[in-house]
Amino acid sequence: MPQDKDLKNLDDLVASLGGASDRGKISEGPCGLLFEHLRGARSNLLGSMFNEYRASLKDAKESVACIVDQATRSKTSKALQGLIDSPA
Repeated sequence: MPQDKDLKNLDDLVASLGGASDRGKISEGPCGLLFEHLRGARSNLLGSMFNEYRASLKDAKESVACIVDQATRSKTSKALQGLIDSPA
């Protein structure tokens, strides 16, 4: 099921960036907005609100500038685009 795969990919992305999808203080730090968008995307995916899900992913992609490391920023941007393009 594409939705399950997208959920795993989204959780893996958050974990790779040093966040946790269920942590209350995830919005702290320089990438707080990015994590807020990712957490919103996760909630929207689980709630089957696919338009909102994609909008949150697009907002997250616009927020990757907070990632200092260029390779990580590029990898994150590509991962987010993959989720945006997914049929889930």
